[in-house]
Amino acid sequence: MASLRTPPYRQFLTPALHRRFTSAALITLVVCYAEAVLIADKSSSESDSEILKRLRAYIVAVFWSWFPVGPAGIRTLLLFVSALSIFVLRVAQLHLGTRTTAAPFETFTRYLFRLDTLQTLGWYLFSAWWFSEVYMWSVPGSANLGWVAAGNVTLPVTQAKNDTISGQPPKQEHPLSQMKTLLPSLSRKIGIRAAGMAVLGPLIYAVFIRRAAWSCSLYLAALLWDVPASQLSYIPPYHYSLILRSSTSSALLTTIWEFSNTIFSAYLVQEPLKREQPLTSDSKDPNASLLNGLRAKREVIRTFAFCELALISQRFAARRKAIFADIDRPTDSAWDQIKNICLGNILAISNRIAEFQNPTIKSVAPPQRITIESLPSISSAPLRQENIFSNAQAPATTLEKIESSFGTIAKSYGQSPQPAKPLKFLESQRAEGEKYLGVARQKLLTQGQQESLSSTGLLAQYNAYLIRFLHTPFGRPFRRTFKRRVSTVVLGSPFGELNSIIDSVNALTALALASLTEDSYGKVAKDVKLLIQVFVSVIQSVEGFVRDLPVHWTDVEYSDSDRRVEEVDLVVGSMKAGLKELVDAFGKYATELGLTDRDIKAARRVAGVEGDK
Repeated sequence: MASLRTPPYRQFLTPALHRRFTSAALITLVVCYAEAVLIADKSSSESDSEILKRLRAYIVAVFWSWFPVGPAGIRTLLLFVSALSIFVLRVAQLHLGTRTTAAPFETFTRYLFRLDTLQTLGWYLFSAWWFSEVYMWSVPGSANLGWVAAGNVTLPVTQAKNDTISGQPPKQEHPLSQMKTLLPSLSRKIGIRAAGMAVLGPLIYAVFIRRAAWSCSLYLAALLWDVPASQLSYIPPYHYSLILRSSTSSALLTTIWEFSNTIFSAYLVQEPLKREQPLTSDSKDPNASLLNGLRAKREVIRTFAFCELALISQRFAARRKAIFADIDRPTDSAWDQIKNICLGNILAISNRIAEFQNPTIKSVAPPQRITIESLPSISSAPLRQENIFSNAQAPATTLEKIESSFGTIAKSYGQSPQPAKPLKFLESQRAEGEKYLGVARQKLLTQGQQESLSSTGLLAQYNAYLIRFLHTPFGRPFRRTFKRRVSTVVLGSPFGELNSIIDSVNALTALALASLTEDSYGKVAKDVKLLIQVFVSVIQSVEGFVRDLPVHWTDVEYSDSDRRVEEVDLVVGSMKAGLKELVDAFGKYATELGLTDRDIKAARRVAGVEGDK
């Protein structure tokens, strides 16, 4: 087994992601086809006055508006380019965890100037521009949505930007069922954005876009044709046609964006199974491939590997037995490696809490010895070796007497213990000024006004204005809320490891319980005591951290209910459930496992089942 080349975990994960990408794209293609039918030009270009001919032409136009092999199919493929742009962006910036930062403004400053942010903006702008071109080409000519029509430049479709957030919906649910559940919220979101663009779009277009688009189109047209000079005609910003077209196009484009993001997330987070079997079942060495995924550096690969491990531990007895029987690996047995990786993932919570409570002081390197080059000598005479503080000899010559006189005057100014006369004058004037200022303050200002003008009072006023600002909607991005701070520490950053932590807990618990009947070598039993101790330690660490963490002064809307953080409760709840199952299953073997009655009682107390027998 050791001589075989172990296929990496990504070799099995990548084809599964490709299949999910294709399924999501095909469903999105159906949505694009529906929009292609809606925006089709159903009017007839016939100019006959006879009713029968006009009716026949209308029927033909309606038929070609939905028949897939024709203009409707072409429009569908063109609209699909806008959705495909979102898929490409999601794949390029794929994350399964949620962003964890202490404050929204911290998220803004951390990600504003990153390449990923510019890439997101670029792909969404391209998607909106491409949709606008397809929309203008598809609608009837009477809508006057061409760039140049009868000497006028008309409205280019502009849309709002949407963020790509890679959330993870609940597992074990078919993507179409998830879409059915999320349909009301998606419809509400699309309606709100379409209404917002119906109000803001025409105004933004009339004020910022129309004149620039007119000048650019006129310049390009003049390069190809003889265009007479003309002035830009006035169109009211809130003309009914602009509002109608802006709301319609906004709703259609937002539908493509929201549906693409939602269906992509729904298919992405499906369980890592292939034909109802774990992905690594096709590997020559399934356990080695799984261990490779658990050690992967990329978050996506590691998250799917932990999910597959949890599924194997709970559903697939044959794979569990293979893990228990795999004891002859060069480094360590499969169970020991899985145990160390999962416990490391769980103990990382306590390490992050300890680092937050006791931040390490960065060691300062000792200063380097600096070699200072001396100035060039201005005299070739040797240095004097005698005591320079002894009384000098009396000058003999006239030149020496003059030098001695000037030296005495200079020393008197430099070595005088008393300050110079000008300094005495300034000190006296300053003391007198402070005296008169204090008298004026006592006579003109009340005691409250004097306190408000003091340094302490000014600082208090500044703090009051700052707190008032934090209460406003503009101060919301600067609040370091309790929930965000706890999630950042417990789940990790920049992306939380919620799924990996819970999968680690569930995998260890399920494997330990199954070892009672499936572990022929007894490798797991000797580690049950360690599992119980780790669960107890981490639960106490998290609960103590949440209980004792002080509220940040910027969290001005804090309430006692904020102590309950949903993601953290999921982590603690999974560990408590696993701890209860371990104690119930192995409690009767406590002596053989090295557990005392005090350990069992402490574990039951931490798990919240102290009264259970």
